[in-house]
Amino acid sequence: MPAAMTTASSRTPITVAQFGIGPIGAEIARLLFSKPWIHVVAAVDIDPEKIGKDIGDVIGLGRKTGVVVTRELDVKADVVCHSTGSRLRDVASQLKMLLARGSHVVSTCEELSFPLDAEIREELQQTARANNVAILGTGVNPGFVMDKLPLTITAVCQEVRSVEIIRIQNASTRREPLQRKVGASMTVDEFRAAVAAGKIKHMGLRESLMLVGNGLGVEFDSVTDEVIEPIVADREIVTQYLKVAPGQVAGVHQTIYGKGRIDVSLELRMYVGAEDVAADRVIVHGVPDIELEVKGGIHGDRATAAMVVNCIPRIMQARVGVLTMDDVGVSFR
Repeated sequence: MPAAMTTASSRTPITVAQFGIGPIGAEIARLLFSKPWIHVVAAVDIDPEKIGKDIGDVIGLGRKTGVVVTRELDVKADVVCHSTGSRLRDVASQLKMLLARGSHVVSTCEELSFPLDAEIREELQQTARANNVAILGTGVNPGFVMDKLPLTITAVCQEVRSVEIIRIQNASTRREPLQRKVGASMTVDEFRAAVAAGKIKHMGLRESLMLVGNGLGVEFDSVTDEVIEPIVADREIVTQYLKVAPGQVAGVHQTIYGKGRIDVSLELRMYVGAEDVAADRVIVHGVPDIELEVKGGIHGDRATAAMVVNCIPRIMQARVGVLTMDDVGVSFR
């Protein structure tokens, strides 16, 4: 049977290492251990509180796994799931090291989803090709909701004039670092100061825009700067981690637009207290017009882990080099 037609269940289990065991890495690791077609061979983290412990204990799996958390990756894995940082320049050395070991890499680094840093992209490309492996940045946003999904539904169009992508996410159900990252419980002045300092920004929105444009074959005539504004609470909002008073910031409203032969707009509203309005929407103006809505929206943390794990069989069969989500198919595995 040709390699492209094999199934996960018909192959020897894929050996996988988890690199980074923060909240997202732990979510990925728990899912990895649920897949019979995956054999987890290593777990890596720099936290001294985790090093030397069974990863099952670290991630709350409820059982021992026999895999002990180490500071360095000391075994060979077919695929490494990488989740340590959002900025490509901060994690580039880690990614090159993993590729040089001869492992495919699936990473949650947002800026890797469509690398805009040409120098780093070329370094990763050369390293991956030299070692006959592939590297992919994925997740839910970027990785699916605001890029892969819109591109997919335009496949039924004879003509596309514009695409509107709107994500409204209820941050109340998300982990504490994300609630803090969107500015929840800040004053408006504190929020604006944090934006100016680069401390509040959803990473990956520009990458998603450029991925959509590239997938549609569009070279934008112009791309706006990202506009980041506060969403101010009109009532008290209490989450598991914090309390927001009326007049304080509940979250972030971020937009970016690409103008060209096909106009593309991305709008992200991520804030606590969005229970009744949370949704993911894609509106395509073309032939035919299409409007898709996921009521309640797609949960970021769980979906990110699913995207990473479900892409493992895909990257094993993909071409070598730096990949985007427009280069691979997607499905549950």
